[in-house]
Amino acid sequence: MKKNILLILLLSFVIPGYAQLIRGPYLQAATSNSMVIRWRTDAAATSRVQYGSAANALNQKVEDNAMVTEHEIKLTGLSPKTKYFYSIGSATVVYQGDDNNYFETTPVSGEIGKYRFGVLGDCGTNSAFQGNVRDQLTAYLGNNYMNALLLLGDNAYSHGTDPEYQSNFFNHYKDNFLKKYPLFPTPGNHDYGNDNPNLQLSHKMPYYDIFTMPIKGESGGVASENEAYYSYDYGNVHFLSLDSYGKEDQSTRLYDTLGKQVQWIKADLAAHKNKGWVVAYWHHPPFSLGSRNGETETDMIKIRENFIRILERNGVDLILCGHSHVYERTRLMQGFYDYSGAFNGAVHNVSQSSGKYDGTDNSCTYIKNSTSNKGTVYVVAGSAGQLGNPSAGFPHKAMYYSNAEQGGSLMLEVEGNRLDVKWIGRDGLIRDKFTIVKDVNQNKNLSIEQGKSVNLEASFNGQYVWNTGATSKIVTVSPTADTDYSVKDAQNCLNDVFHVKVTIPVTVKLFSFDGAADAQNIVKLNWVTELENNFSHFQVERSVNGKDFTDLGRVNSSQNSKEKKFYEFIDQTGKTILSPDTLSYRLKMTDLAGKSEYSKVIKVKLNEIILGNDPVSALDVHIVPNPSSPDDIQVKLVGQDFAVAEITVVDISGKVLLNRTMKLTKDLAPFLPQTVSKGAYFLKVVIDNKTITRKFVIL
Repeated sequence: MKKNILLILLLSFVIPGYAQLIRGPYLQAATSNSMVIRWRTDAAATSRVQYGSAANALNQKVEDNAMVTEHEIKLTGLSPKTKYFYSIGSATVVYQGDDNNYFETTPVSGEIGKYRFGVLGDCGTNSAFQGNVRDQLTAYLGNNYMNALLLLGDNAYSHGTDPEYQSNFFNHYKDNFLKKYPLFPTPGNHDYGNDNPNLQLSHKMPYYDIFTMPIKGESGGVASENEAYYSYDYGNVHFLSLDSYGKEDQSTRLYDTLGKQVQWIKADLAAHKNKGWVVAYWHHPPFSLGSRNGETETDMIKIRENFIRILERNGVDLILCGHSHVYERTRLMQGFYDYSGAFNGAVHNVSQSSGKYDGTDNSCTYIKNSTSNKGTVYVVAGSAGQLGNPSAGFPHKAMYYSNAEQGGSLMLEVEGNRLDVKWIGRDGLIRDKFTIVKDVNQNKNLSIEQGKSVNLEASFNGQYVWNTGATSKIVTVSPTADTDYSVKDAQNCLNDVFHVKVTIPVTVKLFSFDGAADAQNIVKLNWVTELENNFSHFQVERSVNGKDFTDLGRVNSSQNSKEKKFYEFIDQTGKTILSPDTLSYRLKMTDLAGKSEYSKVIKVKLNEIILGNDPVSALDVHIVPNPSSPDDIQVKLVGQDFAVAEITVVDISGKVLLNRTMKLTKDLAPFLPQTVSKGAYFLKVVIDNKTITRKFVIL
């Protein structure tokens, strides 16, 4: 008896350490610096994740000593867009961890790259059909990494129970997808207990226990604080995962535009207007005549009539839904919210192309402009697990392509401003595809100096046909004259044009530039060049206030020289006009093509009297008092009893304020209008061709 008791006690301690892995691992809530790893064991055990840069170098770990069967470990402090290998286990046992256990963190939000996103709609049927779709998606990927896997709802038939999730979902995808690719789900009506109205209110079903959603904005979106809906970034793609069946606050649904979920959607889209791409996905499609009828089902009708126009207004590029077990997709369209029969392609299609971008007739890409961002493509992809019989009127008039005979999955491929969507059938054929590009067909004007080169880059991703014969995305050109360059895609759908203007640079190198004034304030300017190439002349300019320059004269150059060349210019006007104490000079240097540039500005100090007296020993004028006010200041003649004089008053900038004839005597006489403002002025007196100049100040 004692032995039996001892054995029971021993087993109670040993069994937890030897718990078996029965679910996972699967990757959740991926960010650029963190990853959540979940798994389930058949008995309670501790949790440990070891990770590192190689499968044989798992030198970091995170542990949780709580004894649980549902294990959830968050790795933090990771590097963006980096591959990590990992193992899962307990404190004593490794359940799984080899070369196939790895993941990549997301890039920093907004970063351009090549990204792949798989999409499964209505997948969880536990059927060979489901397995075929999975295997063909795996085959399409080959050795390429799938950056994320999106679920469109009805992930485990028929009631979304935990055992159904195990048999219909985890057992099917654990090896191919779940251990390597982050998972971002959305719920369907079957996840809500097969349209259970009680679960619609309470949200108490396995879906919310099984998955971990980034609801706090940790993955780049606006925090929803609600597991039913959330958003996230992957590089330059912004995703919204929405709930089209549950009721928020036990009252409002996705089509209730004043409801909690829609108010969050508006806030999230407003915060992410500048993302390269915006993709929204949920379960119930607004348009379908497949196994679900959008003309008769209330959920679908209300989503179409009330909700989708909000997404279109906010520039959502792509909308993905399941629910209807067929494949259907529209062209790039906008503004249609009615029944199938009312659809008018000429009115509602932004583009009449198929968008297949395969060289067939009318198959060019859909083109969007990020400023107006007009147009959305709608896709119904609910056939990853089974097919359903189409409804009357199939195919829907808004659909470019519909298929109710082949199931399949979607692959979204994003590279910069190009988005490709491919529907991969369960037979491995790509039965439909379309491409959207943004901000292409650029027309650019560029200017380069002669002898230099410039890089021209096509605005699109794909194949390139330059008018030069080049085939790369970026070409380097060195035109000798104005030249137009163009690049088209191989399908002749896109065309960028670059107008390159070649300018001849001012090829003169100024070695020195200076000047000085002599006793009569005649200014002599000197400058030296050490290189001239296709050069024409110098224009000498002067300013009395340091800002406004006037032309004084031209000095021709030697045009071409690699030796020092010496130049001078004499400014004689310094002795014949009134000016301030300092003059500013610059050179306008002009080449043979007419292009000009300016030298530095030099300043030349003048004598106090810019225009000196004529050599007359006795004749002079006195201004008294100086400084003074306009009504007190007077002038008198010295060295002569009287004289008829021409007097001129000039301000410091050279502007003439007064010019008149006046009789001067030995007695003081007013000469200045009382309206003269404060400042420094010059009085110029001319008597019998003799000039006297005096400076005075008005206070």
